Order: sequence, then C-alpha cells, then structure tokens
Amino acid sequence: MRSSTSIRAAVLLVLALSATACTIGDDGAAAPSSAGPTVATAPTTAPSTAGPGRPAPSQRADPLQAALTRAVGEVPGGASIAVAAGGRVVTAGDSAALPAWSTSKVPLVMAALERSGRQQATDRMRAAITQSDNDAAEAIWDSLGTPAQAGAAVQNVLHAGGDARTTVQTRKVRPEYSAFGQTLWTDDAAARFAARIPCSPAGLTALGLMQQVAGNQQWGLYGLRGAQSVGVKGGWGPGTDGAYVVRQLAVVQTERGTTGVMLSVRPADGALASGEAALTTLANAVRTHLGALPAAAC
Repeated sequence: MRSSTSIRAAVLLVLALSATACTIGDDGAAAPSSAGPTVATAPTTAPSTAGPGRPAPSQRADPLQAALTRAVGEVPGGASIAVAAGGRVVTAGDSAALPAWSTSKVPLVMAALERSGRQQATDRMRAAITQSDNDAAEAIWDSLGTPAQAGAAVQNVLHAGGDARTTVQTRKVRPEYSAFGQTLWTDDAAARFAARIPCSPAGLTALGLMQQVAGNQQWGLYGLRGAQSVGVKGGWGPGTDGAYVVRQLAVVQTERGTTGVMLSVRPADGALASGEAALTTLANAVRTHLGALPAAAC
C-alpha cells in the first residue's frame, strides 16, 4: 500500500505539468505551441477617417469632373466633353464615338504639311481650317494619294499625337460627305491628340490657323477669357435622321501649359444653332475651372 505522502506527491506533479501547458509568456500572449509559431497580420483595410455621411478621401468627387458633369447635364439633348494633357484625361457625358466632321481637317492639314516638308500653310490649308472649306479639304485629301494612302498619312499624324485608337475612314460611307469627315472619333482620343498639336512643326502651323477661324466657328471655346491663347476647329453635320451633331476640337494654352479639349453635342431639337449655343455652355465650365485643367508642356 502506497503511503499518503506518495499519493500527495503524485497529485502535485500532475498539477505542475498542467500549469506548464498554459503558461503566459512575458509579452502577455499565450506561449507558442509545439505546432509552430503563429504570425499576426495587420488589417488589409485601414480604418476610414470619414465621418457619418461624409465620403472617404478617395471617394470625394474631383471638382473639375463634377463641374463638367453638371455642364453636360444642362444641355438639352446629349452632350459630352473631354479635357486632356500630360497623360491625364477627364471626361463627362456619353463617351460614344461620333463622326469627326470637320474637326478631322486639323490632322488632315498636318499630314499635308508633313508630306510637303514645309511649314507654311497653302491657301487650301488656310481655307480648310479657317473657313472650314470642304472643297479645299477634299483637294488636300486627294493630294495625299489614293484614299488608302491619304488615310494612312492622316492616321500617322494621329498616332504621333498620342491617338493610337482611331481609324481614319477612307471610304465614303455617306456619298454626299467626305470619307475623312466620317471618321469616328471619341472625345478622349481627340482631346489627347489636341494636347499634342503644338508639339510638332506641322501642328504649330495648324494651330496658328485654328486661332484665326472665321465667324462660322466663333463659338464654344473661341475667345476663352483667362487663357493665353485658344485655337479651335468646329465640325458639324446631320446624322442619318437629319439631326445635327456639333463638335469642337480646341487647344487651350495657359501659363501652366497646354490642354487639349473636345466638345460634342447632339441638341434636343437637332438644330445647328442650338448645338453652337450648347458648346458655349460647356465652354463656360472650362473657363471657370481653368486652374484645374490638366496642362502640360511638350
């Protein structure tokens, strides 16, 4: 028979072993188990600093984006806008590609200037941009070779200007209108290209013509107050339903650099005059936010 002393010693040994298995470490955490170390991970999302009803900083609206969106909403019918420079593009409204109409005459004239090797505009080039003369533009197109060759020349200009997406139309999809005028051009691609117009000798010559447009294009961003200079090229024409699409390609230069812009409207009543007035509404939003526009030097 075991003595009571032996029994008490065995009990004390069991209790001691149990206590060792639940020892609390020096840092207040449970001691590592024999299965291996446990790694603590930080939360993947930082706590929000936004108060009740207030968006987090990353969710707050860009003031320029908000202003352009409001301006687009004020236009009866459909409207859209893009401003671009230095790799940044801000857009508002419907982003669908629309016929370029006569805004396409800018890269067309630049292609002809590059082909000639001279930087002095011809009478046809001047008429095509300042007057938006269709016959002059068609003659320039023909001077570039076959439709395929002319399209390639104009597309090379677009690519050099940062627009690698647009495909120049070389076939007269609507016989009464030029092929190049029916090129589908999105606002953002056009704005990217416009921002780079002053960055080549041919572009500088074309920009000089855009700064001298006649009365049939003196709307929208033309004469924009607060800018050092503005060059514009309008484009307009009826859709297959007879309702006008009115667009304006623009180069806005301020002390901060150059901004490319494309404005597009499809007025509710389908009238050209309504489209011109709507473009001026969009231009007012640009004017009041000149300091927030993306801008860059060449």
